[in-house]
Amino acid sequence: MSKIRRSTRGLNFMLIRRFSVYSYLSAVEQPRINPVGIQYLSKKLDKQIFPSKRDSKVSHDDEYLIELSKQYLETHGLLGKKTNISDPISFDIPKLQGSNLDDHFKKLALFSSQNYLENAKKLAEIDLPPKPNNFKFQAGWFKYIDGKTLKVDYPDDNAIIFDVETQYKVSNYAVMAVAASATAWYTWVSPIMTGESTTYEHLIPLNTQKKEMVIVGHNVGYDRARIKEEYSLQETKAFFLDTMSLHIAVSGMCSQQRMKWMAHRKLKNDEESTEDLIHESEANDPWINYSSPNSLAEVSQFYMKQQLDKSVRDNFSTSDLELLKQKFYELISYCADDVLTTHKIYKTVLPEFLEVCPHPVSFAALRHMSSGILPTNKLWNEYIETAERLYVESRQKVESSLVDLAEQAVELRNDPGKFQNDTWLNQLDWTITPLKLTKKGEPYKNQKLPGFPQWYRELYSTKDKKPIITTRSRITPLLLRLQWEDYPVVWHDLYGWSFKAESSDFERLKKKNYVNLPYFEKTYKKTKEEITEMEEKGELRNLSDIELSSFYGEKIKDEFVYFRVPNSVGPEHRTTLLLAKEFSTPFEKSILKSENPLAQEAIKMNSSCSYWISSRERIMSQFVVPSTEEYSLIIPQVLTMGTVTRRAVEKTWLTASNAKKSRIGSELKSRIIAPPGYCFVGADVDSEELWIASLVGDSMFKLHGGTAIGWMTLEGSKNEGTDLHSKTANILGISRNEAKVFNYGRIYGAGVKFASVLLKKFNPQLTQEECAKRAKALYAETKGQSGKYYSNKQRNKIWFGGSESVLFNELERIAHKNDPKTPVLGASITKALKKSNLNLNSFLPSRVNWAIQSSGVDYLHLLCVSMNYLITKYSIHARLALSVHDEIRYLVKEEDRYRAARALQISNLWTRGIFSENLGMNDLPQSCAFFSAVDIDHVLRKEVDMDCITPSNPIAISPGQSLDIRELLNIPESELGESKRLGLSKIKLSEIENFVEKSDDVSNSMDNFDFKKALIQMQVSTNDKDFKKHWNRFKSNEYFKRNNEFYEEITKLDGVSSFVSKNKVKNPTKLKASEKSMDSITTKNIETAPIHGPSTITSKRPLSIQDAEEEIKRRELEMIFFKDGTGPNQRSKPTSDSNSDYPGSKIIHSNRIKGQSRTENNNVNEKQSKDFKRQNRLDKSNQTSSTLKPDFTKENELRLNLSLQSDYKIPISSSNPFSSSSSSPLSEESYLSKHLQDSPKPKQYTRVAKGGHSLADENNFFKAQRQTRIRKDTRL
Repeated sequence: MSKIRRSTRGLNFMLIRRFSVYSYLSAVEQPRINPVGIQYLSKKLDKQIFPSKRDSKVSHDDEYLIELSKQYLETHGLLGKKTNISDPISFDIPKLQGSNLDDHFKKLALFSSQNYLENAKKLAEIDLPPKPNNFKFQAGWFKYIDGKTLKVDYPDDNAIIFDVETQYKVSNYAVMAVAASATAWYTWVSPIMTGESTTYEHLIPLNTQKKEMVIVGHNVGYDRARIKEEYSLQETKAFFLDTMSLHIAVSGMCSQQRMKWMAHRKLKNDEESTEDLIHESEANDPWINYSSPNSLAEVSQFYMKQQLDKSVRDNFSTSDLELLKQKFYELISYCADDVLTTHKIYKTVLPEFLEVCPHPVSFAALRHMSSGILPTNKLWNEYIETAERLYVESRQKVESSLVDLAEQAVELRNDPGKFQNDTWLNQLDWTITPLKLTKKGEPYKNQKLPGFPQWYRELYSTKDKKPIITTRSRITPLLLRLQWEDYPVVWHDLYGWSFKAESSDFERLKKKNYVNLPYFEKTYKKTKEEITEMEEKGELRNLSDIELSSFYGEKIKDEFVYFRVPNSVGPEHRTTLLLAKEFSTPFEKSILKSENPLAQEAIKMNSSCSYWISSRERIMSQFVVPSTEEYSLIIPQVLTMGTVTRRAVEKTWLTASNAKKSRIGSELKSRIIAPPGYCFVGADVDSEELWIASLVGDSMFKLHGGTAIGWMTLEGSKNEGTDLHSKTANILGISRNEAKVFNYGRIYGAGVKFASVLLKKFNPQLTQEECAKRAKALYAETKGQSGKYYSNKQRNKIWFGGSESVLFNELERIAHKNDPKTPVLGASITKALKKSNLNLNSFLPSRVNWAIQSSGVDYLHLLCVSMNYLITKYSIHARLALSVHDEIRYLVKEEDRYRAARALQISNLWTRGIFSENLGMNDLPQSCAFFSAVDIDHVLRKEVDMDCITPSNPIAISPGQSLDIRELLNIPESELGESKRLGLSKIKLSEIENFVEKSDDVSNSMDNFDFKKALIQMQVSTNDKDFKKHWNRFKSNEYFKRNNEFYEEITKLDGVSSFVSKNKVKNPTKLKASEKSMDSITTKNIETAPIHGPSTITSKRPLSIQDAEEEIKRRELEMIFFKDGTGPNQRSKPTSDSNSDYPGSKIIHSNRIKGQSRTENNNVNEKQSKDFKRQNRLDKSNQTSSTLKPDFTKENELRLNLSLQSDYKIPISSSNPFSSSSSSPLSEESYLSKHLQDSPKPKQYTRVAKGGHSLADENNFFKAQRQTRIRKDTRL
C-alpha cells in the first residue's frame, strides 16, 4: 500500500511538473507578428502591459508609414529575412497601478519616496539655526538647541545636513561629525579623540534601521560609509541625498568642457589678462558661467559667490592624533562651516533638480542607487596579500635581471671600441668623470662613482648601493636590445622611440605606413631650444611638414633612414614606453622582438601586473568593516549622478574588469562573496543603449523594427550575418568583436576620423588612405549622406540613405532642441550643454551621447523603482547590492532567489514597456521584453560559468545558475505568492508639464503628419535627386493648403471687398495638389504619391477685413512667384524634374531665351520685374485706399475673379452670377464674353492712370500678371 501511495505521489508530481512546464505557453494562440516580421508579446501579456490600448484598424497614416518602413528595410536587404519566431509566452503579472505604464511608475515612485521628498523639500525651505559658539569635547552625540547642550544617542530629526572628518592617512573611521536640522545642531566625537578608547574602529549611530531619515551631504557616499546602521544585511530607512550629484545633474560639465573651464579660470586669475580678453572668452563659450567643477569650494563659489577657506582641512592629514586634540574646537567649527555651506547649496540645487528631472522616478531611484552593499569574507585579505606578493616577486625578478645587464654593459667602459660599434649601447652617455684627488693624493669625499660613465651614475642609488632600473626606465629597451621590424630601436627626445633601417628598405616600410624622419640625425641629441633655433635660421622646415611630406615619399640619399615606432593613439603621437601591455600583440607577431629572453619575460610581467599596478592603491584602501566572523561588508562610495548623463560613478567597483587568466588581481569582483544563506540575483540589460537608440528611430514609423538598425538590434542574427556587428565587420574587413567598438563609438557620436584611426590600430598593415576609405564606406552605409532643406526660416541638415540615418536624425533633433529631454522620463540636459548657452563650440557629440546614455540611466532608475515595489509587495528578502550601468545585482536570501528572479523579469518587462509606450508604440517585441538570462550566483562576476582563474587565484570557482524566462517559469518556487496591500490607489498623481518641445511653425514640426511623412521619405531616399523631390513636393502641397485655409477664412468675413462681399464662395472645398487621393496609394506608387493630411495650421489671431484684403493682393503676387516651382520662400532652384508636379512649373524655363546664359536671362527677368512693379505702383496711385472699391469695373472684377480661379484655384460657386456652369475651365476670352454680353457697358473706369490709360492697357496688365510669372528675386 505504501508503494502505491509513493507511486501515486510521484505520478501527481509528474503531472504537476508537466503542467508547469507548459503553463506559460498558450495552447491555441498564434504568435503575433508585425508587418516586418518582429514577434510581439502574447495577447495575454499585451493586455496586462498596455491595458488602455484598444483594438482598432490601422489608420491610413500608419499604413503609409508601414509601407515606407518596408521600403527602407528592402533597401538594406533586411525585408523578408528570417526572424526568430517562437511560442508566445503567457503568464500573469501584477496588475498595473494606473491606466498606463507612466501612471503606474509614478505611483511606484511616490510609494517609495513621497515621505522622503516632502522632508527633503522642507529642509530646503528653511534656514538652519545659528551655529553654536561652543562645542562639547566628549565622546558620542550632543544636541545644541535654544542655547542648551544635551547628551543624545543620535539625532532625532527626520532630515539633516551631515558631514564627517577622518584622519585619512591613519584610518578610514571618522574622528568627528557634525549634523544640522531645522531645529538643532549635533556633534559626534570618536572615543579615541577623548582618550576613552585606544582604537579608531568606531562607527556613527543614526538609528536609521527604525526611523526614516533624509541625510544630505556633499559627496555623501563618503559619509555613509562611516554610519553604523549601514553595515547590516537589512536595508536601512535612510535616504542619502548628495548635493554633488544634484549639482552635476543640473549644472555639470562634460570632459571636453572641463579643460576649457580650467583654462578660463587661469585666464581670469592671470594678472596680465585684460577684461576684453576675459569677456571674449566668455562670449565664445557662454556656458562657462553656467557650470563649475564639483568640489564643495567650487560649487560654493558658483552658487553663492562664497570663497571657502579649506586650509584647515590640511590638519586632518597629520598622523599625530594629539595635534587633532589640541585643535579640536577649530576643526569641529570647520566641519560645522561645511555643513552650513552644504545647506546653502542644497537650498538652491534641490529645487533646480526637481525642475530638471520632474518625474518621480528620477528622485525615488536616488535612494536605491545610494544603498549598495558588498559582502566579503576572510578571502579578501588573502586576495590582497597574494596579488601583492606575486606582483613584487615578478617585478623584482625582472628588475634584478635588468641590473645584471647594466652591470655587464658598464664593464665595457674601458673598451670604447666595443660600445661605440654597438647600435644600442652607443646611444648611452659614456662620459666618464675621473677621480678627483686632493693635493695630498687622497680622493675627495662624496664623489659619486668616479671613473664610471654618466648613464650608470644616473641610475645608481647611493641609498640602495645599486642601480635602480624598472621596465619603465628609458634605458631598458637598449639593455634588452629591442628591435622593431628587425631594426634596432633608437630614442629621440623629440620623436620618442624610433627605429633605424637601411635606406634600401625604405619603400617596403613606407607601404606599411610608418612615418619617416628625414632630419632625425640632424636633430639627434639636440635640445628643443637648439631645434627651434635651427628652424628660425631656415636649416629645418617645420617638423610636422617634414613628417607629412616624407610620408608621401621623398628620395632617400642617406645610408640609413629613421621611422617612428607607431603609437596606438595615432601616427602624430610619439611612443615613450615600449614594454607596455599595448605592445604585447606586436611582440607576439615578432614585429617587436629581442634575442634576450628577458625581454619576453619583461613584456609578460608588465602585461600580467598591469591591472594590479593601476588598481592596487584603490583596492588596498577599501573600507572593509567586519560584521561577524563569517562575513565583512564594504560600502561602495557611489556618486549617484557622477556625469552629465547622470550615470553613477565609483572609482573601484564600477570600473572593475572581468577576471583574465594572465592578469594578477583581476579576480577582484569574485572576492565579493554572498554570506551564508544568501546569493546574488541579477542580470545584464541586453544591448541597453543600442536598443534605446534604435527605438527612438523606430518610433518615427510607430513600428518596432521599422528602421534597419532597429530590425538588426531585435532580430539580427550572427549566423545569418544580419546583425549590426556582422554588417560592420564585413564593411571594414575586421572581426565581429572588433566591430562592436566601431558601432558603439558611432552611436555615441564618434566620426569618420575616429573610425579611421581605430581601424589602423586593429590592422596596422592598412595604409591611412585605405583606412579612411573604409571608414567613409562604413559611415555612408550606416549614417548615410548629408542632405539639407529649409524649414522654420533656417537651414536644416539631415542624414539620408543609411541604415542608421533615421536614428541619427532623431538623436540630433533631440540634441538641437533648446531644452533637450530624455524621451521617457523627461530629464533635461545640464545648463552647460544647453543650446542657448553654447556659441563657438557646439559639443554636439556630447549632446547626442547625452540623449542615449541619460536614457540608459532612466532605464536603470525604472528597474530599481519597480524592484523595490515588488520586493515590498511580495515580501521578498532582497536589497540592491550594486548597479553598474547596464548590470544590476541584488543580495537575496537563498529561499527567495527564484521569486527575486521573476520580479526582475517583470521589472524589465514593465521598463521596456514604458519606453515603447512613451515613444508612441503600444506594443513590445517578445525578443527584448525579458532578460536573456537572470543569474543566480554566490559571487559577483560577469558570467556564472567563469572560473575566475588568475595568477593570484589558481583555484576555480564553482559555477552558478543562469535561467532564461522559460526555464524560470518552469520552476514552481518562482511564483511571487501572496501580496500585501500597499494602498497605492490612494496616491494622487499631479500632472507633469508636457516636456515635448513645440515648434514655432507647426506646419514644419513633427506635429504635422504631412511634414513627418515628407521627412521620413527624405531620410529613406537613396540619392540626392529623390531627397530633393520629396521636400519640394511637400513645400508645394503645403503652400496650396495654406492658401485654401486662408480663403476659407476670408469667405467667413463680410465686406472684405466688392467681389468677396457680393460673390462670397459657398461651401469651399479643399485644394488637392494632385487628382490622386491617399486612398489610392499602393506600394507601387508610394514614391510618387502626394503628401496629404489634415491641416494643423491655425491663425495666431482672428483675421480682420483689412488683413484679408491686403493678404489677397500679397498672395496674388506671391502666387506668381510660386508657380515657377520654387515657392516664395524656397532658396534653391529645383530641377525641372522635381517641379513636374507644380502648376506652372515649366513657365519659368520657357522665359529663358534660347542660347542665353543664366546671367543674361536674369537681366531680362529683372527688367520685367521692374516693369511690373512700376505698373503696380501706377495702379495703386489711383486708388484712395489699399482695398478694391465697390464701383470697381465689372470687367475688371470678372478678370480678378478669373485670376483667382486660375491662380488660387478658388472654386466658383454655382450660385454665383459670375460662375461657370461648365465643369471644364473657360478661357479668358470665353469667360469674359459670356459674362459681359448681357451687361451694359460702363460709362467710366475708376482706376485711371495719371496720364490716362485704356482698358487695353489694363487688360495687358492682367495678362502680364497671369502669364509672365516673373521671379521677384533672381537668386531664389
